[in-house]
Amino acid sequence: MNIIFCHGVMDPEYDWAKREYNPSKGWKYWLQFQIEKDRDVVMQMPAFPHAHVNLMKYDEWERIMNFQDINPDTVLVGHSAGGGFILKYMATHPELHVRQIVLVAPYCDTENYQPFGFYRDFNLSNDIINRTSMGADIMISDDDDFYIINSFDKIVKEMPAIRVHKFSGRGHFICDKLPEVLEIIK
Repeated sequence: MNIIFCHGVMDPEYDWAKREYNPSKGWKYWLQFQIEKDRDVVMQMPAFPHAHVNLMKYDEWERIMNFQDINPDTVLVGHSAGGGFILKYMATHPELHVRQIVLVAPYCDTENYQPFGFYRDFNLSNDIINRTSMGADIMISDDDDFYIINSFDKIVKEMPAIRVHKFSGRGHFICDKLPEVLEIIK
Protein backbone atom coordinates (compact mmCIF):
# COMPACT_ATOMS: atom_id res chain seq x y z
CA MET A 1 0.00 0.00 0.00
CA ASN A 2 1.04 3.58 -0.59
CA ILE A 3 -0.73 6.75 0.51
CA ILE A 4 -1.00 10.05 -1.33
CA PHE A 5 -1.98 13.04 0.80
CA CYS A 6 -3.52 16.01 -1.02
CA HIS A 7 -3.35 19.21 1.00
CA GLY A 8 -5.94 21.93 1.06
CA VAL A 9 -5.81 25.63 0.41
CA MET A 10 -2.59 26.96 1.91
CA ASP A 11 -2.95 24.08 4.35
CA PRO A 12 -2.44 24.81 8.05
CA GLU A 13 1.16 25.79 7.33
CA TYR A 14 0.08 29.30 6.41
CA ASP A 15 -0.61 31.65 9.30
CA TRP A 16 -2.81 34.37 7.80
CA ALA A 17 -2.42 36.68 10.80
CA LYS A 18 1.39 36.61 10.58
CA ARG A 19 1.51 36.11 6.78
CA GLU A 20 4.10 33.35 7.11
CA TYR A 21 4.49 29.62 6.65
CA ASN A 22 5.11 27.09 9.40
CA PRO A 23 6.05 23.79 7.75
CA SER A 24 6.11 21.89 11.08
CA LYS A 25 2.39 22.45 11.72
CA GLY A 26 -0.38 20.11 10.66
CA TRP A 27 -1.60 16.55 11.15
CA LYS A 28 -0.35 15.41 7.75
CA TYR A 29 3.22 15.30 9.14
CA TRP A 30 2.02 13.33 12.17
CA LEU A 31 0.14 10.96 9.84
CA GLN A 32 3.18 10.48 7.63
CA PHE A 33 5.32 9.61 10.64
CA GLN A 34 2.75 7.14 12.02
CA ILE A 35 2.09 5.46 8.67
CA GLU A 36 5.74 5.07 7.76
CA LYS A 37 6.73 3.92 11.27
CA ASP A 38 3.88 1.57 12.15
CA ARG A 39 2.84 0.21 8.78
CA ASP A 40 6.06 0.54 6.77
CA VAL A 41 4.08 2.34 4.07
CA VAL A 42 5.28 5.25 1.96
CA MET A 43 3.16 8.41 2.11
CA GLN A 44 3.59 10.86 -0.75
CA MET A 45 2.76 14.52 -0.10
CA PRO A 46 2.88 16.44 -3.38
CA ALA A 47 2.95 20.21 -3.07
CA PHE A 48 0.36 21.81 -5.30
CA PRO A 49 0.99 25.33 -6.69
CA HIS A 50 -1.20 28.39 -6.33
CA ALA A 51 -2.86 26.82 -3.29
CA HIS A 52 -5.28 29.62 -2.59
CA VAL A 53 -8.95 29.45 -3.51
CA ASN A 54 -8.62 32.48 -5.82
CA LEU A 55 -5.56 31.14 -7.63
CA MET A 56 -6.06 27.37 -7.89
CA LYS A 57 -5.84 25.91 -11.39
CA TYR A 58 -6.98 22.34 -11.84
CA ASP A 59 -4.63 21.59 -14.73
CA GLU A 60 -1.60 22.54 -12.58
CA TRP A 61 -2.70 20.26 -9.73
CA GLU A 62 -3.60 17.48 -12.18
CA ARG A 63 -0.16 17.67 -13.82
CA ILE A 64 1.53 17.11 -10.45
CA MET A 65 -0.89 14.35 -9.46
CA ASN A 66 -0.16 12.54 -12.74
CA PHE A 67 3.45 12.08 -11.56
CA GLN A 68 2.37 10.26 -8.38
CA ASP A 69 2.41 6.49 -8.05
CA ILE A 70 -1.35 5.80 -8.22
CA ASN A 71 -2.29 2.15 -8.44
CA PRO A 72 -4.92 -0.29 -7.10
CA ASP A 73 -3.09 -0.38 -3.74
CA THR A 74 -3.10 3.43 -3.28
CA VAL A 75 -5.02 5.23 -0.55
CA LEU A 76 -5.90 8.82 -1.46
CA VAL A 77 -6.28 11.12 1.55
CA GLY A 78 -7.44 14.68 1.01
CA HIS A 79 -8.03 17.53 3.42
CA SER A 80 -10.36 20.40 2.52
CA ALA A 81 -9.67 21.53 -1.06
CA GLY A 82 -7.43 18.48 -1.42
CA GLY A 83 -10.47 16.28 -0.81
CA GLY A 84 -12.46 18.07 -3.49
CA PHE A 85 -9.48 17.78 -5.82
CA ILE A 86 -9.33 14.00 -5.27
CA LEU A 87 -13.01 13.70 -6.22
CA LYS A 88 -12.57 15.69 -9.42
CA TYR A 89 -9.35 13.86 -10.27
CA MET A 90 -11.01 10.46 -9.87
CA ALA A 91 -14.09 11.63 -11.81
CA THR A 92 -11.96 12.87 -14.72
CA HIS A 93 -9.72 9.79 -14.73
CA PRO A 94 -12.15 6.85 -15.00
CA GLU A 95 -9.26 4.50 -15.78
CA LEU A 96 -7.94 4.82 -12.21
CA HIS A 97 -8.62 2.21 -9.55
CA VAL A 98 -7.42 2.75 -5.98
CA ARG A 99 -7.60 0.99 -2.65
CA GLN A 100 -9.46 3.68 -0.69
CA ILE A 101 -10.40 7.35 -0.62
CA VAL A 102 -10.43 9.25 2.68
CA LEU A 103 -11.82 12.80 2.65
CA VAL A 104 -11.30 15.03 5.70
CA ALA A 105 -13.61 18.07 5.69
CA PRO A 106 -13.62 18.17 1.87
CA TYR A 107 -14.36 21.36 -0.02
CA CYS A 108 -15.88 21.29 -3.51
CA ASP A 109 -17.10 24.89 -4.01
CA THR A 110 -20.88 24.37 -3.93
CA GLU A 111 -21.29 28.17 -3.99
CA ASN A 112 -19.28 28.58 -7.24
CA TYR A 113 -16.94 31.00 -5.50
CA GLN A 114 -13.72 29.77 -7.07
CA PRO A 115 -13.24 31.99 -10.15
CA PHE A 116 -11.15 29.63 -12.32
CA GLY A 117 -13.67 26.80 -12.25
CA PHE A 118 -11.40 24.42 -10.33
CA TYR A 119 -14.39 22.32 -9.23
CA ARG A 120 -16.59 22.70 -12.30
CA ASP A 121 -17.22 20.19 -15.07
CA PHE A 122 -17.28 16.93 -13.17
CA ASN A 123 -19.92 14.72 -11.63
CA LEU A 124 -19.92 13.08 -8.25
CA SER A 125 -21.28 9.55 -8.23
CA ASN A 126 -20.87 6.16 -6.65
CA ASP A 127 -18.81 5.24 -9.74
CA ILE A 128 -15.84 6.86 -7.97
CA ILE A 129 -16.39 4.59 -4.96
CA ASN A 130 -16.92 1.57 -7.24
CA ARG A 131 -13.35 2.05 -8.47
CA THR A 132 -11.96 1.44 -4.98
CA SER A 133 -11.40 -1.96 -3.38
CA MET A 134 -11.95 -0.70 0.19
CA GLY A 135 -14.50 2.08 -0.38
CA ALA A 136 -14.51 5.75 0.52
CA ASP A 137 -14.84 7.62 3.80
CA ILE A 138 -15.68 11.19 4.68
CA MET A 139 -14.94 12.97 7.98
CA ILE A 140 -16.89 16.07 9.02
CA SER A 141 -17.25 18.15 12.18
CA ASP A 142 -20.53 19.81 13.10
CA ASP A 143 -18.82 23.16 13.70
CA ASP A 144 -16.91 23.51 10.41
CA ASP A 145 -17.62 26.47 8.11
CA PHE A 146 -20.88 26.50 6.14
CA TYR A 147 -19.13 25.96 2.80
CA ILE A 148 -17.54 22.75 4.10
CA ILE A 149 -20.90 21.58 5.49
CA ASN A 150 -22.51 22.38 2.11
CA SER A 151 -19.77 20.40 0.32
CA PHE A 152 -20.30 17.49 2.72
CA ASP A 153 -24.05 17.53 2.08
CA LYS A 154 -23.53 17.51 -1.69
CA ILE A 155 -20.99 14.68 -1.58
CA VAL A 156 -23.13 12.49 0.69
CA LYS A 157 -26.23 13.12 -1.45
CA GLU A 158 -24.51 12.30 -4.73
CA MET A 159 -22.33 9.49 -3.35
CA PRO A 160 -24.63 7.63 -0.95
CA ALA A 161 -22.23 4.67 -0.64
CA ILE A 162 -19.61 6.83 1.10
CA ARG A 163 -18.99 5.97 4.77
CA VAL A 164 -19.67 8.98 7.01
CA HIS A 165 -17.70 9.80 10.18
CA LYS A 166 -19.21 12.71 12.11
CA PHE A 167 -17.44 14.60 14.87
CA SER A 168 -18.38 17.41 17.20
CA GLY A 169 -16.27 20.44 18.05
CA ARG A 170 -13.35 19.58 15.75
CA GLY A 171 -13.75 22.54 13.39
CA HIS A 172 -11.84 22.09 10.14
CA PHE A 173 -9.52 19.48 11.62
CA ILE A 174 -6.65 21.96 11.92
CA CYS A 175 -4.64 20.12 14.53
CA ASP A 176 -1.26 18.55 15.08
CA LYS A 177 -2.58 14.97 15.36
CA LEU A 178 -5.61 13.20 13.90
CA PRO A 179 -5.64 9.60 15.21
CA GLU A 180 -9.14 9.00 13.87
CA VAL A 181 -7.86 9.05 10.29
CA LEU A 182 -5.48 6.17 11.13
CA GLU A 183 -8.47 4.09 12.23
CA ILE A 184 -10.24 4.80 8.92
CA ILE A 185 -7.36 3.95 6.59
CA LYS A 186 -7.65 0.27 5.69
